[in-house]
Amino acid sequence: MNSLFRSVLSFAVVLVFPLLFPVSSFAWNALGHMVVANIAYQNLTPAAREKVDQLIAHLHTEYADVGTFPALAVWADSLRSQKIETYTHWHYIDYSYSIDGSPTKNVIDTDNAVWALQNIEPVLKYAQANPYERARFLAFLTHIVADLHQPLHTVTGFTTKNVDGDKGGNLYFIRYKGDRINLHKLWDGGVGIFEGDSSMGNVDALTTEITTHYPASYFHAKASDINVDDWTAEGMNVAKENVYSTPEEKEPKNEYLDAGKKIAEQRVALAGYRLATLLNQLLG
Repeated sequence: MNSLFRSVLSFAVVLVFPLLFPVSSFAWNALGHMVVANIAYQNLTPAAREKVDQLIAHLHTEYADVGTFPALAVWADSLRSQKIETYTHWHYIDYSYSIDGSPTKNVIDTDNAVWALQNIEPVLKYAQANPYERARFLAFLTHIVADLHQPLHTVTGFTTKNVDGDKGGNLYFIRYKGDRINLHKLWDGGVGIFEGDSSMGNVDALTTEITTHYPASYFHAKASDINVDDWTAEGMNVAKENVYSTPEEKEPKNEYLDAGKKIAEQRVALAGYRLATLLNQLLG
């Protein structure tokens, strides 16, 4: 057993010692995560799909509601309902961005989403690892890949008001459909795309709609790009150019919402294609 595997496996043991973090780290809602996983599953090789199904069966013995790959995709968020906060930092990486020219500071956690993927991948690839642990790491990897395609999971915005950063838009408030919500919540819902229930009927319908609008060929080589630094750079660019372009405490304009929906579809499609490429490489 190599040292990398031992270090990651030992870290998993601390599941029973939760740390508390006050700000939500969710990215995409359940429906969004399930669509990413559904897109990926449809693009797996037969060999990778068989191994994914075998690992899902192991996790299913402990979590009865995890019986499909889309269901597996939301497992990491479900830990929060059990007061398990140890893995909260695994969902994002906060690169600093000054929205109004204010000074910034480095607020990136050591155990961030990029760090997590780098440590999970060799464990998932190691066929001799305990299948129950591999199943958990498959669930984390599936979830984190999707997280890193939600722009506000790659950035924290600094202003004269938020001198320590806005926690990925969690402290950046807008008006939406009569409510005061934070920008992070708006983008978790795909700017309105993922506001429906997370039934498999909706998952399949949205999967078909999004992949019709944006097949893998639309993105050319980017659809198979599994360089996580490219993903975070894309997220930062989208955040700078699009996400933060609506002012605080105001209702976003229709142009912003329409553009946001298209961006959300593109990011979810890319996440699905890239997740499939990564799993085909690790398990195929």
